[in-house]
Formats: sequence, C-alpha cells, structure tokens
Amino acid sequence: MEILIPGLILVALMVYASTRIKKTAALAYEPETVETDDFVIHKPAGFLTVIGGDPQYLFESYSKEFGGEAAPDFRKATAYITRSDDGPAPGDVVITDRTEKISGRTYRVIEAERINKGVEFSVFTKSAMKDSGPIKLEVVALKETTNEMLQDIESMLLSFEIR
Repeated sequence: MEILIPGLILVALMVYASTRIKKTAALAYEPETVETDDFVIHKPAGFLTVIGGDPQYLFESYSKEFGGEAAPDFRKATAYITRSDDGPAPGDVVITDRTEKISGRTYRVIEAERINKGVEFSVFTKSAMKDSGPIKLEVVALKETTNEMLQDIESMLLSFEIR
C-alpha cells in the first residue's frame, strides 16, 4: 500500500506529461503565417517549421510524411527560403519559367524536375529582388505526390511575398 500511492501519482504525472507533449507536437504541424522583415509565407497544415536549422536558410519547413516505399529517405516535400536567385540547379529540367507581378514587384516562377539518388522530384521556385538582394522560395516535392500536397505547395507559392 505504501508503494501503491506514489506509484499511482507517478503514473498520473506521466500520463499528464505525455498528453501535453502530444498536444504540443500536434500544434507544430498546424497552419501558420510566418512573417519576417524580408518576407511573408503561409505554412500549410502538415508542415513543420524548422527552428534553429541551417543558417543558410531564412526559412525551412518540411512535410510530416516521408515518401513511403519508393523514397523512404525523403520527405514528401521540403521548402526553403534563401538569399539567392541562382535559378534552377544544374541538371534540373525546366518545365515552365514565367514572371508575375504582385504589389508592384516582379517575381520569377519556375517549375522544374530533378532526380536525386534515383528519385524524381518536382521543384517549384519563386524569387524576386529586394533592396538587400534576391530572395528565393524553393519547394522540392516527390514527383509522385497527392493532389492535397500539390494544393499545399501551390498555397505556399501563392502566399510567398517579399516585403
């Protein structure tokens, strides 16, 4: 009996802590709008914003899900914002390359295909010049993906604006 009460208290504390951790983790994958001095972007549900990641990125996010059997080492999609406008990567096959004007600023929007370790990807970039230099959003997604993921990518591309 003397051990039972402290044991029950310990179990109750563990259940409480576990529930709080699960709720907090689930909130990390909720949609959010990320605003900085340089840009604004809407991160859709199912994506996690990386905090304190690679310093070369102004913003980094990835999908919760991996590629499954065909690409177990890759996320379904990843998104990066960098201070560059180097265009498509060497080896990328450009599908479309167009410009669009948003709030008086001209953006370059490119859709390309890439092969990495034998896995096919679709690459979507949107970039523009700012006084401090170019800023580019790049979203890399498995070529074989769901319509829902494509809608999420389109949402990110449409919401991305340079300030």
